Amino acid sequence: MPRTIGIMGRVLDQRDGLGLYCINLLRNMVALDRDSRYVVFLATPKNADLFHDFTNVETHVLPSRSKLWWDQVIVPRAARRFNVDLIFNPKFSIPFFTRRPCAFVLQDSDWYVNPQNYPWWDNIYIRIMLPLYCRKAKRLLVISQSTLADLARYGVIEKTKAKVTYAAVSANFSPIRDETALREFRSTYRLPASFILTAARAYHTGHTNSPPYPGGNIERLLRAYQLYRRRGGTLPLVVAGHRIDEYLRTRGFSDSDFADIHFIGFVPNEIMHLAYQSADCFVLTKLCESFGLPILEALASGCPAIVPKTCASPEVAGGAARLIDPYNEDDIAQALLEISGSSERRKEMRELGLVRARAFSWPETARGTLAALNEMS
Repeated sequence: MPRTIGIMGRVLDQRDGLGLYCINLLRNMVALDRDSRYVVFLATPKNADLFHDFTNVETHVLPSRSKLWWDQVIVPRAARRFNVDLIFNPKFSIPFFTRRPCAFVLQDSDWYVNPQNYPWWDNIYIRIMLPLYCRKAKRLLVISQSTLADLARYGVIEKTKAKVTYAAVSANFSPIRDETALREFRSTYRLPASFILTAARAYHTGHTNSPPYPGGNIERLLRAYQLYRRRGGTLPLVVAGHRIDEYLRTRGFSDSDFADIHFIGFVPNEIMHLAYQSADCFVLTKLCESFGLPILEALASGCPAIVPKTCASPEVAGGAARLIDPYNEDDIAQALLEISGSSERRKEMRELGLVRARAFSWPETARGTLAALNEMS
C-alpha cells in the first residue's frame, strides 16, 4: 500500500513569503512523489483547488474555533480518520497527542535573535512551545544553515534531528524581460525612469491586530537614503510593502521626509519580478533574514542587491551581493552611492547574482524534504 502523508496546510492562506514557500514546496513534493497519497488539511476553502491537477492529492477543509484547537485537536482527529502514516507541517507546530510521526519546517530564528521585535505574548508562546514541538518531532527541516546554528545555540533544537532545505523562487523571477509588461507596470505604479527598490515589512502577519514589526528596519533605511541624497546620490527610492508610509508616520516621519520616495504598496508576487527588472538596484535592511526570499528574487531577476551581513543573508547571497551593516546608516548610504553610481559594478553584480540564483530550485527543496520524510517511514 502507498504511504499517506497528512499535510497541515493552514499556512497556505497566508499572503506572504511563507504562504508562497508552502505552495511551491508542496506542489513540487506531490509532483515528485506520485507514489504517495497526500491528504492536505485546510482551515478555510481559499485553497481547496490548489492541487486539483494532481491525482495523488485530496484536500479537506476543517474549520476551527482557533489555531491551537486546529493544530492540537482537529488535525490529529483528521489524521486518524484518513489513516495518514505521518504528519508534515511546512510551518512550525505539530499535534502533541498523536502516535503518528511528525515533521515540520523551522522558518525563523528571529524570535531568539531579536526578541524586541515581537509582542510579549509571541515571545512567551515561542519560548514555551517551540522547544516542545522540536522534541516531539521525529524530523526537523530548517530553512538555512544560519537559522539552524541560531536555534542550536539557543538550545531549541538538536542538530542531529535537523536537515537544511533552502527555499527558492517562482519561475517568473528571471532576467527574461517582457517590455510591454514592464511599460504597463511602470505606468500602473507611476515609477520613475531609474530608481532604487526596497521591499519592506512594517507589521506582523498572522495577527488579528497586526502589531508593528520594527525588525523591518525601514526607519534606518529612510535616514540612510536621506544621507545618500545629501552626499550626491540622485536616484529616487521606491518602497514596496503594505502600509509602510502609515507605519513611518507613527514613527515620527512626515511628508518632508518623503521627498523622492515612492510608496507603491503591496505588489502581488505574480508581478513583483517586474519591479526588480525595472530597478537600478535593490536594497534590503531587515535586521535578520532567516532565509530572505526578496534577496533571491532580486538576484534571479538580474537586479544588483545590497543586503544585510546579519543572519542568513550572506549565506543566500553567496558573494553575489554588496553586504551592509543594517544597524549602520552611514554604511547603508555608502553602499547606495557605490552601487547606484557604477554601471560596471551593477553589471558585474547582475552576472554574479544570476549564477547564484541558479543554485536554488523548488524541485531540489522538495527532494530534500522528501528525503527527510523517507527517513521517518
